[in-house]
Amino acid sequence: MQDEPSGAALLDAARRALTEEVVPGLTGRPRYVALMVANAIGIAAREIAQADRLGETSARLLGGTGDDALDDLVRAIRTGARDADPELHAALSAAAEAAADIWKPSKPGA
Repeated sequence: MQDEPSGAALLDAARRALTEEVVPGLTGRPRYVALMVANAIGIAAREIAQADRLGETSARLLGGTGDDALDDLVRAIRTGARDADPELHAALSAAAEAAADIWKPSKPGA
């Protein structure tokens, strides 16, 4: 059982407080640094919020766990053994979408 608010929600509240209450009073380098910190907080919050999705995507991609599963997948891709594999394509697309949602969110203020 997890207490509310979640870590992601706390980080989001901290990011909003920084950008809405602290940044407007800053100029120059301190403003840039504060915005950079707010961006990093947003990325961390989205990564936490997407943890389950990322785990499921990794499991789909690797078909197992650990370095051996990753090595096997890389070898299969390099040798062409997984060419035109619709499951691999879907898993890679899901991984790319999850990464994009974390690093480049489409909604304003994220």
